Amino acid sequence: MGNDFSINSRVESKIHRIMSETIIHDIKDPRLRDISINEVKLSNDLGHAKVYCSSLNSSVASSTELINLISKASGIFKKNIGKRISLKKIPQLNFIFDEHEQYANQLTNLIDSAIENDSKK
Repeated sequence: MGNDFSINSRVESKIHRIMSETIIHDIKDPRLRDISINEVKLSNDLGHAKVYCSSLNSSVASSTELINLISKASGIFKKNIGKRISLKKIPQLNFIFDEHEQYANQLTNLIDSAIENDSKK
């Protein structure tokens, strides 16, 4: 059972690296140039992959726009994954907008305002 975890984590990291390299080298759409692949989580059967991504660029208006743009490029991701990893079946890529960075910024702002309010007292 422990070996399954190591296989999954190794395949996750390879897929993460391949997708990041694909964005840098193969994607032609300038709106996708500043997308960051934050994490890849595979199902136990390696049939589905949740791909957590965020945008470093303010030109992408919303999370749904980002997901729609990157979903259109899923074919090139799957093609490159298939070339570089020998799997029986290439996992289905499900893209999810990662809000961790925005949440962390909100917490930082709240902490900063609390410190500022305390210093005024």
